[in-house]
Amino acid sequence: MLRVLVVDDEMPNLKTFQRVYRKHYDIQLADTGEAGLQLLSEQEFDAVVLDFGMPVMSGAEFIDKAQRVRPVAIVMVTGYMTHPDVIELEASQRIFALLGKPWDRQALIDVVARASEHTRALRDPP
Repeated sequence: MLRVLVVDDEMPNLKTFQRVYRKHYDIQLADTGEAGLQLLSEQEFDAVVLDFGMPVMSGAEFIDKAQRVRPVAIVMVTGYMTHPDVIELEASQRIFALLGKPWDRQALIDVVARASEHTRALRDPP
């Protein structure tokens, strides 16, 4: 079973993700970027599902710090698809994939599967 870290400042989003995807993934939840970084430093994950618009530490800041902690593919979910920082993150390929909120259930399953393959490639280059 894939291990997924979900980082979002809105507890209802975290609980919904956990309820909908618990049969697909071993899920860890973090309601702040700092909590997510702590979990990432302690455990290996196949993918991170990350909200962009969080207070204190934005999704962009989380990405910068997470890449120094451990290589992992990040799937960003946001309602701000046209925000300049989101566009820059996607263009610079610092995120594996970008999904708009609300996301499609099957689309997320598919992208997390591909993200986990990318994480394996990051950790075990040919």
